[in-house]
Amino acid sequence: MSTAANHIVVPDTVEAAMMTFTPIKSIQQHLSAFHVYAHDHTRHVESHHFCSHRSKDFHQCVIYDSDAPDARLIGIEYIVSEQIFKSLPEEEKRYWHSHKHEVESGILCLETKGVVPAVMNDTAEQSVMLHLHQTYGKTIHTWAFDDFPELPLGPPHLMMSYTGINSPSDDAIRCRDERSGISSSAKKGLREGYLPRYQKDNKADQWETSGTGIMFKPEETQIRQ
Repeated sequence: MSTAANHIVVPDTVEAAMMTFTPIKSIQQHLSAFHVYAHDHTRHVESHHFCSHRSKDFHQCVIYDSDAPDARLIGIEYIVSEQIFKSLPEEEKRYWHSHKHEVESGILCLETKGVVPAVMNDTAEQSVMLHLHQTYGKTIHTWAFDDFPELPLGPPHLMMSYTGINSPSDDAIRCRDERSGISSSAKKGLREGYLPRYQKDNKADQWETSGTGIMFKPEETQIRQ
């Protein structure tokens, strides 16, 4: 009997039932926002974060370009509290961005199922936004799908958040809002009523003062053996 004849094809549903997905099952939050390339602020991409919490001060997120079944897996983000951010080495801080403006402007949103009324979404996300308001993120995208939609080609990219000096296009925000059944402008007004006054750490978003961004470029080196 041939090898091909002996090959058993296991349906995806059966295969999934046999597997363990423990780390994936710890994901408890879906956030959407827009990331901008650290070296090119003319380019931004919609980013859907699916996050788990290692602790109240440290979250880790996998990032997709949408929440569709065939969404592209485009990167990762680590989110830390201000206390952890301040403890980082000075050289490390240049890779990190703040979330202050994203939260205050309504750009960063908690995504809920379509059947959830907007008022319930606004209520559910209040504690989330109060927490994220004073956090910092380090984001790496491994798939520049705006350049290469079919395959993740090229080096990874450091990504930043919007800070008010720059912002995503109105069309991008409108399309996201319509698709998700939310209003960023309404969320902005609502959040003004409960977010505290807060001054972010100026060691984040260093491009604001330097005018420069970071690019990752491949460098060949001798292999240690």
